[in-house]
Amino acid sequence: MVLLHRANLIAVTPAGSVPDDLRPFIDFKAAILKKELTKDQQVAIFLIESTSCYIPIFLEKQTTVQDIKDELAAQDAEMPLNQEKVIEESLRGLSGEKKK
Repeated sequence: MVLLHRANLIAVTPAGSVPDDLRPFIDFKAAILKKELTKDQQVAIFLIESTSCYIPIFLEKQTTVQDIKDELAAQDAEMPLNQEKVIEESLRGLSGEKKK
């Protein structure tokens, strides 16, 4: 059994609103993905518990909660269940779905 690190969601925000101290994490991830960022690009930012490591995940209309879980798992991290609802609502907002 592999123990995963807890990844706590700290923000879902447009890239243009990311604080300066977190910006390098966003820019690094965009460079790895060869993604051109816009100020309106939605990004979920996770903090690995007991570290100063942040994992940004770019959110698109087609992104699912499972996509986010998979991306975190690839980095040996997992999102607490209680934070899934926040992500689900953010993703619904991107796709234009009404709040349930």
